[in-house]
Amino acid sequence: MIYGAGFAAQPTDNLAQTRIIDFPASYHNGAAGFSFVDGHAEVHKWLDAHTMPPVQYTGQMGLNVASPKNPDTWWMIQRTTDKD
Repeated sequence: MIYGAGFAAQPTDNLAQTRIIDFPASYHNGAAGFSFVDGHAEVHKWLDAHTMPPVQYTGQMGLNVASPKNPDTWWMIQRTTDKD
């Protein structure tokens, strides 16, 4: 199944408890572009293999997956929430 442009990560104060709710894109040479409501954009190259599971065109890739100590999840949380 191919999902839309959205993704989600569970914000937490503990990096060991982070979760990816829905995976972001990774087919741009292991990176994804983000656009923000204030008009700026950023490209982030993924650092952790957990952020880039192999694409499955049938079935589900899994939602709400534990991704402890994943620097990519923390990067997304820092830019999309008021977490420091």
